Amino acid sequence: MVKVLVIGAAGYIGLRVSQQLRQANHIVYGTTRSSANESTLLLNEVIPIVGPVEPESSDSHSILRPSATLPWLETVKSENIDVVIDLSASKNGVKTILEPLIRLSKDRQANRQPRIGYIYGSGMWLHGSGDNVSSDLVPVGAKTSLHQPPALVAWRPELEREVLGSYEHLYAAIIRPSLVYGGDGKIWDLYFEPIYKAIQNNTPITLPADPEAGISLVHVDDTASAFVAAVERLESISGHKSSYPVFDVTTSHESLAYILTKFAKELGYKGPQIQLTGVPEGKGFPEIFIQAFNTKVSSGSTRAKTVLGWKPTKAGFAVGLNVYARSWLAGFKQRSSA
Repeated sequence: MVKVLVIGAAGYIGLRVSQQLRQANHIVYGTTRSSANESTLLLNEVIPIVGPVEPESSDSHSILRPSATLPWLETVKSENIDVVIDLSASKNGVKTILEPLIRLSKDRQANRQPRIGYIYGSGMWLHGSGDNVSSDLVPVGAKTSLHQPPALVAWRPELEREVLGSYEHLYAAIIRPSLVYGGDGKIWDLYFEPIYKAIQNNTPITLPADPEAGISLVHVDDTASAFVAAVERLESISGHKSSYPVFDVTTSHESLAYILTKFAKELGYKGPQIQLTGVPEGKGFPEIFIQAFNTKVSSGSTRAKTVLGWKPTKAGFAVGLNVYARSWLAGFKQRSSA
C-alpha cells in the first residue's frame, strides 16, 4: 500500500488513474482547483485537496520559492506522501512542482527516510510527425532528433530532461501516453462535436484534418494502468544515473480518416463522404492543437510491457466505436448542459 497524490485527479486521465490506484488498494489523494469536484473525488474514495497547483501571483519570482500556501505541497509533507503523479500539464512544472518536491525529498534523505517518487505524465506527440518507427529510447526535442515535437508541446522535452536529472533526490519516471480515447473523451470534441452538429443540422461534414494521418492511440483505462504499474515498480526502475525510466504507452496505430468516418456513421450520418481539408498552418489556437492532434507517430510499448509489467486490455478505437461513439456523446451532452 502506497500513499499517492495525483495532481489533476478530477481530470479525464487523472480520475481513471485514481480509480485504478484505489482498486489496487493504494491510498489516494487528489488535487482539484474547484470545490465542485470534491464530491466526485470522495465518491471514488479519493481524498480531495482543493486549491491551485501553482502560486496565484503576478510576482514572477514567486514561483522560485516554496510556498506554504499550496495545499498539495503541504499534504505531501504532512501526510508523508510516497509518490506524486503529475498530470498538470504545467509549463512552469520545473519551478512549481519538481523543485519543491526535490527540496522536500532532500529533507527526507537527510533524516534517512525514503525519497519521494515522482511520475510525470507527458505524451508521445513529443516524437514529432513522421513515417519512421520510433521508440521511447529515442531522444525527443533534441537537435539530433529526426523530427521535432509540434508547437503545442514543444516545451515538454526540456521538462522531461529536468525530471530525468532529478534521480539523486527523487524516484522519477515519465509515462508518455499516445492520443487517449474512451469514456467521455473530451479531447475528441475537436472533431466529434462538428460531426455531431452537422448530423443534427443535416449538413455535409468538412473537417481540418490530414486525410493520410495514421495516429497512435491508447484507451484511457490502459493509460491509467500504466501509471499504476509505474507506481508499483518505481523504486526498481529509477533513482540511478544509468536508469532511463521513460515509457511510451500505446496499443494501436489507426487511420484518423477511418475513425472520423466510422464515428459519423455510428451517429447516423447518411450524407456525402466526409471531406478532410488538411491541417491548417498557423501559430495560434486552434491551429496548433489541430497540428498536434494529427501528429503521425508510430511507436511501440515493448519496454512498458517488459519493464513495468504493463498489460493493456483494449484492442483499438475503430473496432469499438459502436461503444465509444455513444460514450463520447453522453459525455458531450453532459458537458453542454452543465
